[in-house]
Amino acid sequence: MQLFGFKALLLAAATLETATAHTTFTNFYLDGAPQGDGTCVRMSNDIPKATYPIRPVTGQDMACGVNGEKAVARVCPADSGAQLTFNFRDWPDGSQPGSLDKSHMGPCSVYMKKVDNSAADNNAAGPGWFKIFEEDYDNSTAQWCTSKIMANDGKLSVNLPTDIAAGYYLVRPELLALHQADKSPPDPQFYVGCAQIFLQSTGSSTPKDTVSIPGYVNMQHPAMTFDIWSAPKQLSFPQFGPSTYKSGSSKREIEARTPQLQQIYGLKPANCIMENDNWCGLTLPSYSDEKGCWAASQKCSDQTTTCYGSAGPVGSKNCKNWEDYCTSVREACGSGNFNGPPSASSFMPTAPARLGAPGSIAAAPDNAGQQSAGYTEPKAAKSPEAPSSSGDNSVKGGSVDTCGSNGGLKPPDLLSSSAPKRLIPYSSYLNPEPVYATAIHPSYDLQNPASTLYIASPRALPIRLHSPFSPSILASYPLVSPTTEEYIAPHSLLFSSDQPNTFFAGSLNLISTFDVNRNGEEPVERMRTVPSKRSNVIGGVGGIKGIVSAFGMSSGGILAAGTFSRWIGLYDGHGRGSSLGAFEVDDGTSNMEGDGTGVTQVLWSDDGRYLCIAERCSDGIGIWDIRRTGKKLAWLRGRNAKTNQRMGVDNIGGEVWAGDVDGMIRAWGNLGMKEGTVDPMWELKAHDGKPSSAVDVQCIEADLRP
Repeated sequence: MQLFGFKALLLAAATLETATAHTTFTNFYLDGAPQGDGTCVRMSNDIPKATYPIRPVTGQDMACGVNGEKAVARVCPADSGAQLTFNFRDWPDGSQPGSLDKSHMGPCSVYMKKVDNSAADNNAAGPGWFKIFEEDYDNSTAQWCTSKIMANDGKLSVNLPTDIAAGYYLVRPELLALHQADKSPPDPQFYVGCAQIFLQSTGSSTPKDTVSIPGYVNMQHPAMTFDIWSAPKQLSFPQFGPSTYKSGSSKREIEARTPQLQQIYGLKPANCIMENDNWCGLTLPSYSDEKGCWAASQKCSDQTTTCYGSAGPVGSKNCKNWEDYCTSVREACGSGNFNGPPSASSFMPTAPARLGAPGSIAAAPDNAGQQSAGYTEPKAAKSPEAPSSSGDNSVKGGSVDTCGSNGGLKPPDLLSSSAPKRLIPYSSYLNPEPVYATAIHPSYDLQNPASTLYIASPRALPIRLHSPFSPSILASYPLVSPTTEEYIAPHSLLFSSDQPNTFFAGSLNLISTFDVNRNGEEPVERMRTVPSKRSNVIGGVGGIKGIVSAFGMSSGGILAAGTFSRWIGLYDGHGRGSSLGAFEVDDGTSNMEGDGTGVTQVLWSDDGRYLCIAERCSDGIGIWDIRRTGKKLAWLRGRNAKTNQRMGVDNIGGEVWAGDVDGMIRAWGNLGMKEGTVDPMWELKAHDGKPSSAVDVQCIEADLRP
């Protein structure tokens, strides 16, 4: 099942894989000056696997990694002889410390390749690669090159050659972890990436000893099965690839000459005022009237969407800064301040710090490896811990199964005592606007962090994809009104049960279908729920009217959609087929009790025959027989949910459970087996909060039964 096919997704979702303690090249420095996270760096577009090693060693991805043939927009200028420092992280967005697990020992190399334009695609794999640095095992310190990198906070420094010709280059750091090379089958683990640079040089040399990548090594080479665990060690290490290039001229001699080339590709735009990855936020046009103000606000919002859509594994931290700036522009327009744009200075992210003196591993001027003094145990990032089996009642490393998920960890001591326990959130994310709806991916499982995805629809913003393991927004999906060009915030969201890369979004007279793989794009399909001369009509004659406020998918693939105007529509084909009909929740034909002011939840029985309908400001739950009579079968009274707040309802083992405003949980048994008005079979006092507080039972399991 492919969950993350789209570019830059699940942005930090590489960070979800830290349990594997892999790594990736995320950013670099030139003479200590930071170039920016992800800037000028070719990285994997498969974010959940961005830190994975490259396999096989003869594949195209060995050149610049997964997606390495796809260039990024920026090219960083570098002087000949400059010190280039690569930074490796096992959490690509830097949200957790660590670069590589200490077991991942092995050699390092750095290669370069001259290309016509490093911001152009399809120029990585193939001939022309020459080596400017290599180091394996240092007998004097009993350390592998990767161990020195770990001790230096993931940094590897080399000096660029002083005498090679100016122009565009790809610079490729290569780490080789040999901790699994002695296994059967052997598994040498390469970690590579590429920096796009323009070398400002007066030199003219062209390295002659070059190789093709892939092709410079294969599994028959003894380095691929080298046993780092043998005692005594089998040294020396059998290096592979070309010889290391040595500069023929000193930096001082080269600097006395006149540069011959100037960079024209991959330049930073002159009006770029904020950066994220390889995206630039551009200065908004000046305005002095209302029309110009709103036009600038829209341009700002469009750039926000592009920022989130283009963000890669290093995250979208600065997109949030830009989004906040756009909010200030929009609020100014809304308050009648039509002179602008306002300054973005107060929204600028903190500038990354320069590097100090080189740390543990830096190349000497002749490109020979130079090691550092001292070794510091790296602070490895930790994956979510399994719940403790001790008698400690605090929640450690676990989380109550998230509402609507089929996975997760439940602390084993949750039910060990009748005393109240305070559950600590596993993670939290503060949205800038109120959230109208959320939905959790059907394969969500805290024991598999890469699956922990959910979507949310904040007011006046695109739908957002999140993970509790990443502080960043992983992706965004705009739903824009064609008339006002404003963002529409759906009031209901649901992942498809048969195609988990698809989700539905419900809004006013509209059901939109999105493809998770299309980060930053609008819906692949819009289906109006009321008749229109220009649009598809779903919901049958008359359709379903109002804001689509609730979704529910049956085991047989029937999608039920409810509205705040108290309509229900049914659609086959897992929501992508034809209409099966529509009905009003209260059409006046039933003599049973019933109240409510709008559907907030639709819930199917396990066999897909009966539909539970919960409403706001309601004292009960309606049960409809969908397969046979199509009529209201029962009214589960005594719910005590007279509030506009959404109150959770769940089907637990054929029983309907619901919370109320007085801290009670009530249950009605034998779903679909009783007709007419049905009273609860039991109730449980869940808490002693104020009458206005609410209990949502969607996360409560059946073992809480009194």
